[in-house]
Amino acid sequence: MKPLRAVALACAALAVLAVMALVVVWGISEREMQRPREAPLVALRPATAPDLAEGGRMARIIGCLEGCHGRNGEGGHGEIEGIVRHVAPTLSQVLPDYTDDELVRLVRYGVKRDGKSALGMISYTFWALGDQDLANVMAFLRRLPPAPAMERTLELSWRGRWSLVTGEWKVSSEQVEQDRPQWGNLPQPTPVERGRYLASVTCSECHGLDFHGNALEKAPTLAVIGAYSEEQFRHLIRTAEGLGGRTLDPNMRWVADAPFADAEIVAIYRFLRQYHGFAP
Repeated sequence: MKPLRAVALACAALAVLAVMALVVVWGISEREMQRPREAPLVALRPATAPDLAEGGRMARIIGCLEGCHGRNGEGGHGEIEGIVRHVAPTLSQVLPDYTDDELVRLVRYGVKRDGKSALGMISYTFWALGDQDLANVMAFLRRLPPAPAMERTLELSWRGRWSLVTGEWKVSSEQVEQDRPQWGNLPQPTPVERGRYLASVTCSECHGLDFHGNALEKAPTLAVIGAYSEEQFRHLIRTAEGLGGRTLDPNMRWVADAPFADAEIVAIYRFLRQYHGFAP
């Protein structure tokens, strides 16, 4: 009986340790999500008055519409498989609560009105947005017709909480690299520089700020651009169809609806080829 009792005690001890570990992971991850963040309120300085038409176009290119917040801002579902599922809010319901400066802080720094970090918002991608483009987008979104509020949900898995604890995944404000240039506020005299900006505010969401892929998003390195001609790349963007007729991952099919100009597609192509060391 003594060996059986020893085994039982060992199992009980392991169970207690497991519960304690879960409590610690839950507590640290919860603290990471709830603690206040420091981020400045910085007013935009656009060169001209907001252009609503251009704001609507850019809102679709960067994914405010036809993306995270649904097709028309009504709210939408987002997911990183095995990490988190969430519902992005109905834009017409939340934007009135934010001043322009607060909205800029949320978009660029990932910090909400209450000072806490957003979770799942791609502020690391939006950091590069230029003042004019951001002013255009904000003005357009503020004029969206009212829509019924979509119920907000957040389902964070234990793997997601563990990822927050280990740093494998981070809250939105911690993903922003503030030492990176805001490419949209810098001159873009050549197609390559224009392409750098557009790639930074679109491709980096899934493929990483260095365009070398993202393991959590299961997105490959964009060095695959080496296999594409300019015409093949244009076909990919316009149809979401890769080489050999391959249908892209569902998370990538938004590109077929994005209102890129032909010159913008060429600019992204040329930038990615140069960035990854391929001949022009």
